[in-house]
Amino acid sequence: MKQDEVIKIDGGLVMRRARVSDIQDLLTLYFTIYGSNYPLALGTDRVVMQKIIQDKDSLWLVAHDPDKNTLCASAVFEVDVFFKIARAEGFVTHPYYQSKGLASILLNHASDFLMKDNKIVHSIYATTRTLSISPQLVFIKNKFKPLGIFPNAHRLANYETLTLMAKHDPEVLKKRSRVEEVPEALGPIFKASEKYIKSPHPTPRLLKMVRPKPSGEHLEFEIILAPDFVKRKFSQTFKDPFDVFFPFHEPNLLLASKNGEVDIYGYLSKSDGYCALITATAPFYSMAGRLRPLLQQLNDYGVSYVEILMAMDSILSLETLLDVNFLPSAIYPAMLEYDGKFMDLVLMSRSMEPLNFRGMQIEKTFKPYIDQYVDLWKQMHLDVLGVFDDK
Repeated sequence: MKQDEVIKIDGGLVMRRARVSDIQDLLTLYFTIYGSNYPLALGTDRVVMQKIIQDKDSLWLVAHDPDKNTLCASAVFEVDVFFKIARAEGFVTHPYYQSKGLASILLNHASDFLMKDNKIVHSIYATTRTLSISPQLVFIKNKFKPLGIFPNAHRLANYETLTLMAKHDPEVLKKRSRVEEVPEALGPIFKASEKYIKSPHPTPRLLKMVRPKPSGEHLEFEIILAPDFVKRKFSQTFKDPFDVFFPFHEPNLLLASKNGEVDIYGYLSKSDGYCALITATAPFYSMAGRLRPLLQQLNDYGVSYVEILMAMDSILSLETLLDVNFLPSAIYPAMLEYDGKFMDLVLMSRSMEPLNFRGMQIEKTFKPYIDQYVDLWKQMHLDVLGVFDDK
């Protein structure tokens, strides 16, 4: 969609790209819906909003009422052109216009523009809150497939669970890399994923889980939260972009082992305790049996939720994470292209808070993901004996 292009939609409204001159009206729109509790900077921070609007790769769409000179709806699509993936976020519609299906119109147009018409991305993903079912239905009706959940991921008024869903270019899904075997704990979530996005390959073999033995001396970490320093050190350390794949997450956190053995880079939102571990200078299996104190240290620092993206065939690292109570929360098929093949990634998460799904409203297609997560959580926390076979 060209910068100045205007497309007529139903009811005398028009759709166009957001402009820098819209920022005040956008702030008002987000405040009208969410008050002062909107969790994303793209609805509260002028600098962030201007950066996205002026980014030549991203797509910020608005619906506008020319008669009232009012912004009716907004939707943001951040794009990573190197990895060919987009994130849909910031969907909001003014109450007066909520019966007009504007969110679906913006989503459908952007999906076609980015994926079908211009082949800019291989897939588009979105996370939705679970306070109501409406946001989930918008994406599901536009052929997004459920991929999993983020349990207790963000602390807003309370700890909230989010959903994950995505829409793929069909040709990409035909080129998924085969996964030969996975730890048995990933079997249920793979089965859940297969309900919605069928793999072209046979089901992976399930490996009996073995509790990893400590891989070295006790590790102690220093926690460094310094965005500019961490980003600079991160760029100096990693030169291969495939070593740092975690779309739309910029590191601001460094977990540095005191003995110099390993540095772990992550993103931390201090406001809600969300933490994503992006990459490390050594594979996670090299820290087997030595991560539990670090997680307690992060919890003491204010982290309430941690997640890691991992290739499904990284058996030893997955077992290392399972050993410290990480659980598979979502599978993203064909998320990462490498050498012409598309790798499935699994999102491993650990909530530091008691599991609580009370008050959650969720579309029925997500139930298999919740069921497998709860079953694994019970096995790991209640049925401790028999979860692992020690060797």
